[in-house]
Amino acid sequence: MHKKRGLLRIWGEYLALHTVSTVASVLPEPAALLMADFIGWLMHLLDRRHRAVASGNLAAGYPEKSPDEIRALVRQVYRHLGLVVVESLRIRRMLTAGLARFVEKPDLAEVHRASAAGKGLIVATAHIGNWEVAGHAASIMFAPLNSVARPLDNPLLERYVDSMRRLSGQRILNKDGAVRDMLAVLKSGRAVAILLDQDARRHGIFVDFFGRPASTWSTAAALSLKLGSPIVFGFVRRLGRSFRYRLIVDSVIYPQPTGDKDGDVRALTQQITARIEARIRECPEQWFWVHRRWKTQPPAEVHE
Repeated sequence: MHKKRGLLRIWGEYLALHTVSTVASVLPEPAALLMADFIGWLMHLLDRRHRAVASGNLAAGYPEKSPDEIRALVRQVYRHLGLVVVESLRIRRMLTAGLARFVEKPDLAEVHRASAAGKGLIVATAHIGNWEVAGHAASIMFAPLNSVARPLDNPLLERYVDSMRRLSGQRILNKDGAVRDMLAVLKSGRAVAILLDQDARRHGIFVDFFGRPASTWSTAAALSLKLGSPIVFGFVRRLGRSFRYRLIVDSVIYPQPTGDKDGDVRALTQQITARIEARIRECPEQWFWVHRRWKTQPPAEVHE
């Protein structure tokens, strides 16, 4: 459900996004990269609250790093976010030019074999690299995804972003009540993509993530064990300071139920989360550290 917003704000946000999108789309790549650097610098300068969140997250995740190293890494995170903003707004231009020019395709033979079993495929992913580009890349290079997303609070922005996400044949499932839709998709033998690196609040289960308990969505694990659907973790990793990526796909995980439903769901969720952490550690500046990933704490650790 959208939060109530004033009409002036709704239109103001939409016109601002449309203007920036238009400029980003027409600029040649060198100028667009400069624009991305400026946006990243500006966000780092003005976004004090999320800058503090990123600093705290990184300091806890990398206790061996000095304060100066953490500050430098936070600046890199914001530079990357500037690139994410600009290239996400240039996606129509990238698709027109051919996404293969921007994203290197891996060997997907194992993924195709897993999908051919007819039990659907769960694509677990995270906010690493550019998750918007990842949805398009997977939909073009493998098969059109059915991706779960929460609608934006601004209905005009939601319509605009949704139209961009569907350009490659991707279908967006509303996160509210998505389980029924995901079941139908998987039973039909198609692929569902789920972002699994955000705080799940009291709806999640706690697994280890960067050495701390993190409330994590167990939907992917539960569906996999229920239907026998294989899971693959994938994302696109940025190559240098550019609009170039490599599609990264880990080995397929096949569910192996033991009869302990809760234990199996937890173990599989932990396995997926461990893969996400391992990939983040390869390129920490490309993860969404500005999110309060560890906001929800296990009940025993809540202090009044």
